[in-house]
Amino acid sequence: MPKRPSRPASRKYRFRIGYEGEYYLMKKFTEKNRPGFYAVRTPGSGTGKVIKPDILAVDDGELYAIEVKSTNREFLYVKPEQLSRLVTFSKLFEVRCKECGHKINPRPVLAIRFLGRGWVFREVEDPTKPIFVRYQEHEERTTEQQEQ
Repeated sequence: MPKRPSRPASRKYRFRIGYEGEYYLMKKFTEKNRPGFYAVRTPGSGTGKVIKPDILAVDDGELYAIEVKSTNREFLYVKPEQLSRLVTFSKLFEVRCKECGHKINPRPVLAIRFLGRGWVFREVEDPTKPIFVRYQEHEERTTEQQEQ
């Protein structure tokens, strides 16, 4: 984790924490150094008009589009707009096998780094609903589950 600045809410510090989370996760894929496990970071995701995830990864042959979030809090709330961009990318990014014609799309995944505690991974199934994740023995909930 970067050295804590005099102003922890500063934009520069927040960007640094986000970058380090993305870089750490990318290294976890690439350090295996064997076929079927790799990742590339796509800097600048969430900005501009081009829809792209933070990381595009292959894990044991499975393709993933990963949006990485880092937080100091006990919980994280992700808006539907952010989830929608990730799911849209996953639908548009299509790989087709030339031999059999099978189409492969990356699975949209939200990776949340709770600083000093660990990671929680959540596959995004419905981009129209926000996701609320609390780090408490990896207890995960959507806002719909909270209302019940």
